[in-house]
Amino acid sequence: MQVFVASLEQCLKAKNWPAALCLALTLPEIAGAVESPESSAPQRYAQWFDKWVGLKYRTRLLSGQHALLSGPDCYALRCAMLYQGQEVEAGRRRYVTDALHRFHFTQVATEHCTHKNRALQIHADRFCRDVVEGCEAWLKSIKNDASKSAVLKRGLNMAMPL
Repeated sequence: MQVFVASLEQCLKAKNWPAALCLALTLPEIAGAVESPESSAPQRYAQWFDKWVGLKYRTRLLSGQHALLSGPDCYALRCAMLYQGQEVEAGRRRYVTDALHRFHFTQVATEHCTHKNRALQIHADRFCRDVVEGCEAWLKSIKNDASKSAVLKRGLNMAMPL
């Protein structure tokens, strides 16, 4: 997992936004699979995102707390980015297509979590850093969990020069 987080940080330094966003949208999938292997991919992704990153994308309204970007929304963005909505099961394809119109990544920091043309603007760099922070906090929380640590070690944590 750390190799992917380090790769994401390298992408951010290089301002390689497409690669950074692909990694940032993939990390909750990896972590979610370790955290909740019995859940379906959409469920575990959404649950992990909501717990470790989603708090940064909530706002308080008079009617209560509102998610600007929820776990299911982020899962739809992941599917849209990685598959462009083409390989998502038919029942979810519309939701993924809707996500492409409801959320836009921007390079303008002052547009983060603002609405423009009925779409939520998400600053790409900030979003990626939020995911990195979530991953680091999650990794810290599981460092003494032998079974989860073992799953991570069996993954693609190959020795790769960074």
